[in-house]
Amino acid sequence: MRRFIILIAGLSLLVPNVALAQNGLTLPDVDPALVYVAPTLDQPNYTTRVQLFVQATVPEPFRSAFDAAGGAESLGLPTSRPAADPNNPNFVYQRFEHGVLFHNATEGTTEPIL
Repeated sequence: MRRFIILIAGLSLLVPNVALAQNGLTLPDVDPALVYVAPTLDQPNYTTRVQLFVQATVPEPFRSAFDAAGGAESLGLPTSRPAADPNNPNFVYQRFEHGVLFHNATEGTTEPIL
């Protein structure tokens, strides 16, 4: 089982594959199937595989925010597909190894939640 480092108020915490709630928001669970097919460092052409994996799994508006936040070097690889908050369909999240991107459709903004 992979574990993920989540940054909260400057502290690094190892968090198992469970949904997190932050400020009453419902974040998506880690998708084990997506994690399973993600490129690993021991595979040939790792950089190309990462680019293709991100293209296939990180749609706009998340892609632009992902790139602006430093891409895979900063956020890591996606561990979920975008998912709407069940309590507010205008809030959509995509989970990554080292953080979550949050899209607010009402405001038209997408930014990291660290």
